[in-house]
Amino acid sequence: MPEQQSYLRFSQTRRIEHWTLVGSFAVLTATGIPQKFSQFRVSEWLLWLMGGLEVARILHRVAAVVLVLLTIYHFGTLIYYWYVERGSPHILPELSDARNAWEQVRFNLGISKEKPRQGLFTFEEKFEYWALIWGTFVMVLTGFFLWNPITATQFLSGEWIPAAKAAHGGEALLAVLSIILWHFYHVLIKHQNKSMFTGYLSAHEMAEEHPLALENQDYVAPTIETTDEEYLARRRKFAYGYGGAAFLLVLGVVWFVSVEQTAVAQPSVIPDLGRASGFTPLTPTPFPTLAAARFDAEKIGTTWENGIGDMFAASCGLCHQGQGSPGNLDLLTYSGALAGGDSGLAVVPNASGISLAVIWPQRQEHPGRLSPDQLNALRDWIEAGAPER
Repeated sequence: MPEQQSYLRFSQTRRIEHWTLVGSFAVLTATGIPQKFSQFRVSEWLLWLMGGLEVARILHRVAAVVLVLLTIYHFGTLIYYWYVERGSPHILPELSDARNAWEQVRFNLGISKEKPRQGLFTFEEKFEYWALIWGTFVMVLTGFFLWNPITATQFLSGEWIPAAKAAHGGEALLAVLSIILWHFYHVLIKHQNKSMFTGYLSAHEMAEEHPLALENQDYVAPTIETTDEEYLARRRKFAYGYGGAAFLLVLGVVWFVSVEQTAVAQPSVIPDLGRASGFTPLTPTPFPTLAAARFDAEKIGTTWENGIGDMFAASCGLCHQGQGSPGNLDLLTYSGALAGGDSGLAVVPNASGISLAVIWPQRQEHPGRLSPDQLNALRDWIEAGAPER
């Protein structure tokens, strides 16, 4: 047994980075899962507890920005450690990890009597780490599509939006389950690893889980003479190279969050029609009956032509009749509903969560409201692809 009683596992900056990630992940989970499963009562209660759907979306997006900025910072620290300090990239996958995984399976089945001897990072830890990196990439990419659907569909076809919605929700659910079933078990239950709290592992823990790191002294930080010219030159190159790249990446994040107005943006002021004054024609315009007489609130159809269009006409058509109406939105025709208005797309097929026709009627200040049955029928119609016939 080594004489040293404890070994530094995570520095203070690494622990701060980890707990910032935990906070971001927790907020993303708490605000994202209720949106994915919005049809359940518990989700409605959670969204109400957070202050409503729009507050939850704002919190979700703030946490997403924190995650992106943390990722930029994290890769900067890795590059600094590998390039400037000449540290060994122990976190990179190796062929030995596949052998260790196979030996661990044999040990778990009782075929082998010895556990695999592993280095500074076990194959389980590497798998979790690179799964996090891959998951973050998928979530950021699909999150951009959902955050900026109009901008995304200027370069890609509309099918990418519902595909991004499915991938975003599926990857999120996979991440939550893997943290609960894999990470919590391996770290807190199986090994009772407290290094992310204290920063250190005991000699017993190191010998048990990372014996090769003890033998090779991989836990020892590389020794650097701060006056070494080559080190100083590498640090200058890093400062210029990564500093410029980080600046461009942060500009990209700013563009990411501001390129278009979506449902999170404050609504335009809706005029109080009861107090409006203006020219009154000598021949009053007949009050539009539209298709309200044919609308049966207890039996809403599943296509535009057999009920959805009538519902829009009866509930929304008085205001939204195209150019000149609030938001320049036409909800009297199928093509107008899909085209949207000034605020964005009213109907995004297969994506009711970002369709303004679902979001706006739930606002307290919006004059037109839909009943729960109407909202459910509208969501089902959109999720089915918003069929016309």
